[in-house]
Amino acid sequence: MKNNGQITVFLSLVLISLLGLFLAAVEITGIYMNRARVAEAARGASLHIQAEYQSQIFDRYHLLLLDKSYMGYGEGMLEERVSDYMDYTLSGYGFAVEDACLTDVRTVVADDCYDLKKQIEEYMTLYLETKALETISEDLAYDNADAEEVAEEIRNGKSEETEQESNWQGEDPRKLLEQELGIGLLQLVLPSGKSVSQTKVSMQDVPSTACGKENVQESMDTSFSDIDRLEAELGKVRGTGKSELGTDINGILYAMECFKNVMDAEQDNCVFQCEVEYLIAGKDNDYDNLTCVVNQIILHRLPVNMAVLLSDAEKMAEISSMAATLALVPGITYGAAKYLLAACFSYGETILEIRTLLAGGKIPLLKKAADWKLDLAHIGNLTSVEPTSGQTEKGLDYEAFLMLLLAEKNNRMYYRMCDLIQLNTALVQDGFLITNCVDAFTIDIDITKGKRSYATSVSAVY
Repeated sequence: MKNNGQITVFLSLVLISLLGLFLAAVEITGIYMNRARVAEAARGASLHIQAEYQSQIFDRYHLLLLDKSYMGYGEGMLEERVSDYMDYTLSGYGFAVEDACLTDVRTVVADDCYDLKKQIEEYMTLYLETKALETISEDLAYDNADAEEVAEEIRNGKSEETEQESNWQGEDPRKLLEQELGIGLLQLVLPSGKSVSQTKVSMQDVPSTACGKENVQESMDTSFSDIDRLEAELGKVRGTGKSELGTDINGILYAMECFKNVMDAEQDNCVFQCEVEYLIAGKDNDYDNLTCVVNQIILHRLPVNMAVLLSDAEKMAEISSMAATLALVPGITYGAAKYLLAACFSYGETILEIRTLLAGGKIPLLKKAADWKLDLAHIGNLTSVEPTSGQTEKGLDYEAFLMLLLAEKNNRMYYRMCDLIQLNTALVQDGFLITNCVDAFTIDIDITKGKRSYATSVSAVY
């Protein structure tokens, strides 16, 4: 009997232990199931919030961004929607949502617009092959060799004197050009009947203000009276190499696709008509933006034209005759007068090239003497020279020059993209700020069931 009693006690203890283990296993399994249920619900909540992306920006600019202000309702509205989603999903299982908080948000302008660049690259990859990008980069590579060579020639020849006698009589071509420019640079280059707005746009709170003032040569001296200044200006002209174009080629092509320029038809809900020009110049009105772009093209093209002119013996003989007469005035050498006149006529030729570009035509990247359009006698009547319109097989058009100029902007271009997205979206959503748009975020959620807490965090990125 004693042995039977001991066996009963032993079996009872074993049974109790097994029952305890079973109940512990059930409890642990329940905890893990609850954690899995909460984690899955949290993941669903993050996807639910990601689905609230700014649809207007996606439709127009192909960017997935979450407006954390939720169209002006405030960040608390998104957190409330997370709480509502979690409550709807988990309340049937006995859970209670204590708190939901949006943290670690990464805005689209953070880290020099890193997330903007990433989304642009992903979008453009859908349409462009790497080989095509390399071809575009190679076609548009533009160096400043002409500017360096011309500056060097001026440096070596500006003190040149001559004993040449000149029979030339006439008005100083530089004064004639100055009179032409008096009507306005854009009036000389825009097609007849075409105009751009001078209305100023409020640039308050735009992201590009964080970049500070841009230090760039916006135009050159058109009096052509100071040979040292001309030499210095030509020395500052920089080229755009394949490496620079390759680095930002996705952003450049994206800008040309998603933002319009002066050659495009006007669109609704746009604060600027010249959007790509704004990406380059950053001015507060279309007129100044287009003027700046035209001046930038002049800075790039004038050395090319001047190199062609200096190699043309016939035209230089005519210029030398003028220079010999102008050098009779005290304070200017024959060499200085010659190069200043050559720059003046090259400027006029460049004006004609830009008229051709804005008329929809192309100009040769590598120019020859046979491509020269300006008769030196017409320097005072540039509008009488008809631009070359229509498309040719070879050469660069206006949009190609826009791409070249965009390549020089680097990060500033992306900040100005954000400016335009903000300004245009604010036309249909009052008070919209691109700095409220995020590409990545974390949701911290505090959930309880009974006395047990199931706090969790879930991260999301577009």
